[in-house]
Amino acid sequence: MALITRRGALFAASLAAIPTPSWARALSAGTFTHGVASGDPLPDRVMIWTRFVSTEGRCGWEVADDDAFTHVAARGEATANFASDFCVKADVGGLSPGRHYFYRFLSASGPSPTGMTRTAPRGATESLSVAFFSCSNFPFGYFHAYAHAAQRDDIDLALHVGDYIYEMHRGAYPSPDETVPGRVLDPIGEVVSLSDYYQRYALYHTDPGLLELRRLKPMSVVWDDHELANDAWMGGAQNHNPNTQGLWSVRVAAASKAYFDWMPIRRPDRTGLRIYRSLDWGDLARIVLIDTRLIGRQHQIDLKTQFFPQLAQGGADAAAVVANFRRTVLDDPNRTIMGAAQEAWFAQALAESKASGQPWQVVAQQIVMADQLAPRGASALLPANASTGSRQYIAGAEQLAALGLPYNMDNWNGYPAARDRFLAACVANANNALVLGGDSHNCWVDNLAAQGGARLAALEFAGGSVTSPGLEHTLTAAAQGQRESAMKNANPNIAWCDVTYRGYGAFKLKRASCDAQWVAFPSVREPQMPAPTVTRFSSTPSAAAGPGAWNVAA
Repeated sequence: MALITRRGALFAASLAAIPTPSWARALSAGTFTHGVASGDPLPDRVMIWTRFVSTEGRCGWEVADDDAFTHVAARGEATANFASDFCVKADVGGLSPGRHYFYRFLSASGPSPTGMTRTAPRGATESLSVAFFSCSNFPFGYFHAYAHAAQRDDIDLALHVGDYIYEMHRGAYPSPDETVPGRVLDPIGEVVSLSDYYQRYALYHTDPGLLELRRLKPMSVVWDDHELANDAWMGGAQNHNPNTQGLWSVRVAAASKAYFDWMPIRRPDRTGLRIYRSLDWGDLARIVLIDTRLIGRQHQIDLKTQFFPQLAQGGADAAAVVANFRRTVLDDPNRTIMGAAQEAWFAQALAESKASGQPWQVVAQQIVMADQLAPRGASALLPANASTGSRQYIAGAEQLAALGLPYNMDNWNGYPAARDRFLAACVANANNALVLGGDSHNCWVDNLAAQGGARLAALEFAGGSVTSPGLEHTLTAAAQGQRESAMKNANPNIAWCDVTYRGYGAFKLKRASCDAQWVAFPSVREPQMPAPTVTRFSSTPSAAAGPGAWNVAA
C-alpha cells in the first residue's frame, strides 16, 4: 500500500475557488464551526455531517461528481438547532455504487469546507483498504495517526473502534505533568451531562488531523467505554457514582445522544442504545460492527474482591482455589459481553456473508480477544522509582499468570465462555474472519485458534492507540524490544506486538490476500508529525478452513 500522496494538500488548496450557488442566498446565515464529515457508506447512499451555528438554522447540502460542483448528484436542505448541538446530518441516497463524490454544506454566509467521500461497491469488487483507530486522548498528544491516514489515497474507509473521546476531568488522565502544552481539556470537570459531552466533542474536533480525516474519508465508528465512562458495563461503570452523578441510565442517554449527534453515522435504533450494524463491500467483505461494551455486557470480574480473598484463604491449595474460581465465576456460561440478542444477530450476519460468497468478514469491536498473561519477571521492567500501586499491579499480574489467569478482566479474557461462543460463530458461519480491536493502547497481532486447535477461528489485529499510553508507560526500565519479547514468550498466540509506540492499523483485503500495516509514530507530543515506522504482515484466506496464520515481514 502507498502511504502518503499529495491529494490532500492539492485538494485543500483548491477549495477557495469553488463558487457558491445562487439558491444558497435564501438559506440562513451562520457559521460552519467544526468542518464536515461522512460515514456509513452503502452502495447507493452515504451519511454527511456538519455543525452549523445559526439563529434560524436552515442550511443546504450538495453531493457532486466533481469538486467544482458542476455535476450535482444530489442536493437538499437540513436544519440545525440547539437540541442536536447544531449538528446536521443528511442520509444522501440515489448515488451510484463504488463512486467517489464531493460534498459540501451551504448557507447565506457561504459554503462549508468541501469534503470527499465514496459509496460502497456492489457486485464484483477487487479490494478494500481500511485504516482503523482507537484510544485518542486529547491532552496526551496530537492526533498524528488521523492526519497521516487522511493523506493516503489508498484508504477507502476509516473505522474507529472506541475511546474516540475520554470523559475524565482535567488533570486526572493525563496528570498535569504529562499533559501536552496547549492540549487542555474542556470542560474542566468530568463529563457527565449532555452539555458536558457536547463540549468535549467540540474540543476534540479542534484537532486538525481529526478534522482532515473526517473531511476526506468516510467513517464508521463504534463506542467503547470512555465515550460513556471508564470500565462501563450495562448497569454502571467504574467511573460513575450514582450518589453524586445521578442515574446511570440518564448519563448513558446523554452520552449516546452526543455521540450520535457528532458522529457521521446512522442510528440503527432511533429510541434505544443499539449501535451494532453491518456494511457490505461488494462481493469481497462484510464489515460487522458490534458492541462489546454496553448493550449486553455483564459486570466485570473484580479480582480484588472475587478472587484474591479466596486465594489468600486457600493457603497452599492454590490449584483448587483457581479451579473453583474458574468453575463458579470466570467460566460461567451465562456471562455475556454482547447479550443473547446481539450474539444471535452476529452469527446471522456472518452466515449471510458466507452464503453470499464474500471471502472476508471483518469484525470491528472494542477490546482485545486473545489470551494475555503477564510475562514472568515483568516486575524487573519497572523503574526504581515506580509507585507502590504500579508495583502491586504488576506483581499481581505475575501471580495471576503463574496460576494460568489473565491480568485484564475488562477485555474478552474476563468473559471466556462468551469468547468461545464468538469464535465458534466465526468457525461455523464465516469464511475468513478478521477481528479488529482497541482499548489496550498497545498493538497486538494475534492468531485466534478454534476450539481443539486444528485451525484458526479468526485473525486479530488490535491496533494500538492514537495517543493513550500503554504498558511502556509503566514498564519503563525495559530495553528496546524487551517488553515485546516478554509478551510474545508468555503468549504463543501473539504473532507480533508493539508495546512502545502510538499509531494506527491499516489493511488491504483482496480475494486471495490480506496485507496489513501497523503505522507507528516515535512521538505524539509535538505538533509536527514525525515520520512513522511501518511494520507489515499478511495472511492468506482459505475456501473452507479459515484464514492462514499471520506472516510478519522481516
